[in-house]
Amino acid sequence: MENIPLLRDIVILMAVSVPISMLLTRLGLPIIIGFLLTGVIIGPYGTGLVTELHRVETLAQIGVVLLLFTIGLEFSVSRLLNIRKEGILGGGFQVGLTVLVVLGISLLMHQSFSVAMLLGFVISLSSTAIVLKLLVDRGEVNSPHGNLSVGVLIFQDLAVVLMVMVIQSIGVNGGSSALDITKKLALSFAAFAVIVVAVVWLIPRIFDQVVKLRNREVFILTIVLVCLGTAWVTSLFGLSLALGAFIAGLAISESEYSNQIVAEVIPFRDTFSSLFFMSIGMLLDISFFMGEIPKIALLVAAIVALKALILVGVGQILKYPLRLSLIVGFNLAQIGEFSFILIKMGEDYHLFSQGLYQSLLAASIISMALTPFIYQRSSRLAYDVGKLLGRGGLSGGHRKTQLSNHVIIIGYGLNGRNLARVLKETGIPHLITDTNMERVKAAKADGHSAFFGDASHPEVFKSMGVEKAKMVVTAISDPISTRVIVKSARELNSALSILVRTRYIREVEELYRLGANQVIPEEFETSVEIFARVLRDYRVPSNIIQNQIDLIRQEGYAMLRNPSMMGDKLARLSSILEKTVMDTYYVESDCAVAGKTIKELDLRKHSGATIIAIARGGHAKTNPEPDYRIEAADILVLLGSHAQLNEAFKRLKESCPASGAHE
Repeated sequence: MENIPLLRDIVILMAVSVPISMLLTRLGLPIIIGFLLTGVIIGPYGTGLVTELHRVETLAQIGVVLLLFTIGLEFSVSRLLNIRKEGILGGGFQVGLTVLVVLGISLLMHQSFSVAMLLGFVISLSSTAIVLKLLVDRGEVNSPHGNLSVGVLIFQDLAVVLMVMVIQSIGVNGGSSALDITKKLALSFAAFAVIVVAVVWLIPRIFDQVVKLRNREVFILTIVLVCLGTAWVTSLFGLSLALGAFIAGLAISESEYSNQIVAEVIPFRDTFSSLFFMSIGMLLDISFFMGEIPKIALLVAAIVALKALILVGVGQILKYPLRLSLIVGFNLAQIGEFSFILIKMGEDYHLFSQGLYQSLLAASIISMALTPFIYQRSSRLAYDVGKLLGRGGLSGGHRKTQLSNHVIIIGYGLNGRNLARVLKETGIPHLITDTNMERVKAAKADGHSAFFGDASHPEVFKSMGVEKAKMVVTAISDPISTRVIVKSARELNSALSILVRTRYIREVEELYRLGANQVIPEEFETSVEIFARVLRDYRVPSNIIQNQIDLIRQEGYAMLRNPSMMGDKLARLSSILEKTVMDTYYVESDCAVAGKTIKELDLRKHSGATIIAIARGGHAKTNPEPDYRIEAADILVLLGSHAQLNEAFKRLKESCPASGAHE
């Protein structure tokens, strides 16, 4: 009987990880935590179900290669320029300051420069996988704190490539002088540049030829060859496999094939990267962890506090309100998944002692596990801290407006811009506030009165003349701030009309309770647009569609405010949709319908729709007799239900080489 040890280990890994991941998914926790826990449970320091780590680590290295390959695919210069403030400035300040602070603290604790540098790299990185999932789940990717978080995370992911090169130079030349390490690093950069040029020239040409074959299997094999082949060639020059994979991804990131390649690679990446996280969990020594719980807890607290403080400082440098800076600080305070790559490199190059190595592993796993719980409370905690410190988020020197009967627009995103443009064209006075300085500048450039400020603080409203305003419109993607704004606006002006845009229906009732006059959930409006497009494809006249849209909006929003009425309302809407409507059909010259009488066509018998009029030469024949003969260029006016009209048009089209046209 055949015995394949590696296959046995993989089966055990998957058998344990699936139920753990299912449980964590139901609890709303990231699946990466499940992979780490799986490794801890079945590893040599846990139950010992898997003891030969080197077999699993071989597959885990493939996971790392695929991770860096997809980062290269998803990276583009244009994408980085789109978040140049949050990414280049925010990410650069965050990584640079964190590395410098950790480097200084480590040197004071008598660590070597190499170890201190590596510690700075490890702690500077946050978890892109966990934070991005939480932002997407809450619909906050495009919120102000989401933009800054994503920008910092993208910069960190790109910085990993440079960190890997630096650590590799330090590790390989650990006993050399700083000058020797610098020379080695310079050679690495030179080799990197040569490989990039060669790969960027060669790989797109390979894919140009492969795509012409229109064979998916060959396409996938080519992806694997390019990814692993470039990684192997890069390793021959003394660089890491992961760096080679990044170069390969970078080479095709701007090509027209990149999206399809990402789609093909993701299943492989997810499978192998899950093995990587499990292998990291296997390395955690449970007995060491249990004996050092106080020290590890202190280390986790120190890391979270340090990263949060630095990120708050970065937010203040970029002129973000304190509350939003605090949210970003709390959300990115963990150690990231790419830190495990650096930790493993430190262990491979003997830069870390076993105690420091185990402490970093434990602190990384714990900080990642705590992230979802911190994220859930970050907005409320940040608001409380900002309120305690009395920071209103106003730009300096702003004076109270003298406007009255005006509209206050909170947020200059797509909705805010469109509203502001219409108000400007109609001459209605308005003011705009936003926590994104770039948007404030854009609003001013568009000719609007706008200023930087966090509207969740009452003093912002007072400075905008809320007591004399006619309406407040909130168009931001921050549910905590939205609720605070509605409550504050209602308390400051009981006669104010408050219109709120929100993402989800579940937030509607709470916003009405806080004082909103109108709440527009994007989720509901999207459903309205979907059904309208479906009706158009079934040739329902546009005026009928608009009437039904108006009715459903009226009835639907009433249902949102009074869910107990939902059954009755839905019944009424259903009956309305079943009412008869009219539509028209143009008879082409080559259509077999031309020359037939209404009786010969017998459309009513086959479809249920009735021809109630025929327009010919500018005149209409109403209620035509059964022997009335249809001619080319006639316009048939049909009456029936949606289903009957659909069947009638189907039969009419079948009789015409070129289908008839609606008028």
